[in-house]
Amino acid sequence: MATKRHGRMGLFKGASQSSHKRQARNTSGSPPTALAGVTYAWDMISDLLAWGPNASDVLGLPPKDLPKTGQAFAQLVEAGCGLSRQDAIGSPEGSSEGSPGAYDTRYALRFEPDRVVMVQDAGRWQPDAHGRPAFARGQLRVDLASSSRDLLPVRLKARSELLCRIQDSINEALRVSQTCTLIVGALEDEADAMGEILRKLRPMMRRPDHFAVLEPNRFALTLTCCPAADAPSAMRRIMGLVKDHPAAPSLRLGAACSPDHTFKATKLLRFAEQALETGGTRHEAAALYDGRPAAAPRAAEQAPFDIVAALNDRSLTLACQPMVEAQTRAPALTQACASRPGAQGGLVPLGPVPGLAEANLALLVDGRMLELAADYLVRHPGERLALPVSSRTLQDAEWLPMLAAHLGARPGIESRLVVEIPEAALAACRKTLGRLHAMKALGVALALTGFGTGHVPSAQLRTLPVDLLKIDGVFIQPLKRSTDDRLYVRTLIDTAQHLGIATAAEWVDDEATARLLTAWGVDYLQGGLFGEPAAVPQPAGLQQLLKLARA
Repeated sequence: MATKRHGRMGLFKGASQSSHKRQARNTSGSPPTALAGVTYAWDMISDLLAWGPNASDVLGLPPKDLPKTGQAFAQLVEAGCGLSRQDAIGSPEGSSEGSPGAYDTRYALRFEPDRVVMVQDAGRWQPDAHGRPAFARGQLRVDLASSSRDLLPVRLKARSELLCRIQDSINEALRVSQTCTLIVGALEDEADAMGEILRKLRPMMRRPDHFAVLEPNRFALTLTCCPAADAPSAMRRIMGLVKDHPAAPSLRLGAACSPDHTFKATKLLRFAEQALETGGTRHEAAALYDGRPAAAPRAAEQAPFDIVAALNDRSLTLACQPMVEAQTRAPALTQACASRPGAQGGLVPLGPVPGLAEANLALLVDGRMLELAADYLVRHPGERLALPVSSRTLQDAEWLPMLAAHLGARPGIESRLVVEIPEAALAACRKTLGRLHAMKALGVALALTGFGTGHVPSAQLRTLPVDLLKIDGVFIQPLKRSTDDRLYVRTLIDTAQHLGIATAAEWVDDEATARLLTAWGVDYLQGGLFGEPAAVPQPAGLQQLLKLARA
């Protein structure tokens, strides 16, 4: 196997040599100093949200303030300013044409009362066994031009002014050890009622209190010296004051309080609006925000045990997707992934494996996939197989002995096995580098996946015993519309060529993108254009044994 330094002949020899023959456009060998946006991974079952290493710089938030869950991120989304990620996933309006599971949307995020930006959010989601979205991986790009207040829509400017006013009320209330309650009201199609509503509410307003129109049929009322315990009675009084108005039967109210619920105006307004929507679903005219954490979804409790059941009944299967040479389009490598039968038939990719205190599920799943991959290579002597391994498995002391045992039981397959390592794994554990060298000593090739997300600095990249760098699909998907991503991907390719390492691109779904990447010098292409993952048929005898075991 040819690598830049390791002296072994095999899989990536041609690609590495051709890389050296090309004229390098970047001779420094250093990756870009800034990422084209920020990558993220969202486990929708547990709601955990993981960010790329540059998230603080891109979003302009301290690390401690980065949203750690999908729900926390949703609190930053400005209502009515585009299709949010959660709404775009699985929605025809937010899906990318010709790319199953892909989404591409644009919406606004508000970080401070006077700081709101537009973002482009694109990625892919994977379903659970029932076909429901379970995991998403994508890239969030901030539109720097939208940081200027002069370019924001009038509606956002008005909302910013209101939030600054609310923040001033919160600060003043805290200064004098008082409280501040924000009440949001909504009517049904009564655009001309706000002036009359304000006139009727005047008797209950003090001088520091503030009334503002959020939308033609929605208003906000800030009440100082109104603690959370008095918020329900304040909303009842509002209902009483406007009961003679024709729009009164359709009036709904939601409230949140500071400092009980938050110290920030942006959150206070969102909490009040959330209470308003919650009250509407429960057919309540008025509702106070409930800050208690919601109970964990039942799916999150069942998911690990579903995987355990799939391991026990041997229904966890190997699915394969072709990877082709960019220049000739000839099959070069088979990409393996763990799958299981779906509720509606067919195969469902397993996706990230959730944790379970009683067992290391990641190691169990990767061990099963290693067994299936080894058997596949024995039955297909002319093929090479790329097998992904999770970060948690790499950190487990049992992984290397397990790998050595399977390779020893099937001599000759090691030269045709490529173990894929997540780039993030190298940042998570210092011991991983030593284990990479140990795997190389066993004879397998190594691929680094998620290349470009920024977890590995240039100095460390030079020392890694890797044969292939797989550019993360989140940078490939938007190539047709994003100049920044095109520049960034070309720089990644130049960096790999300078280091003499072969490159592969994920999520290649159309011919235009494939030709673009080929012209730039990518060695291998993988994606829907060349075939989706398909189940690997089991030998007839083994299928009969599995049926008997399940019976």
